[in-house]
Amino acid sequence: MRHKKGLSDADRQARSELLRLLTQADGLAHGSLIRLARRCGNPNCRCTTQDQKHQSWCLGATVKGRTRMQHVPKESEATVRRWVALYQRARELLEIMSEEAWTRLRKDRGHLC
Repeated sequence: MRHKKGLSDADRQARSELLRLLTQADGLAHGSLIRLARRCGNPNCRCTTQDQKHQSWCLGATVKGRTRMQHVPKESEATVRRWVALYQRARELLEIMSEEAWTRLRKDRGHLC
């Protein structure tokens, strides 16, 4: 069934979900959570003596060709993980909407351009 604006069911569902996601989300984060393991440099530390590196999480993203990294505190890990997942879902929904627009454009070749 077509919407009065010519939108397909898939397009309308994607738009509805995206709107719901954007209004309910407490944040969106472009990037990936990256686990870092490193040595601190203290010769008496366990990372050197027992080869147990210090581990932490960072949010990493490439912006304008440059890699950006931000440390994520342990207590914020779940929140940032949720933000990354919400951002990725928003991108998926935008891709669905874009594909629907391309499909409409192919069907209406002579009418839109």
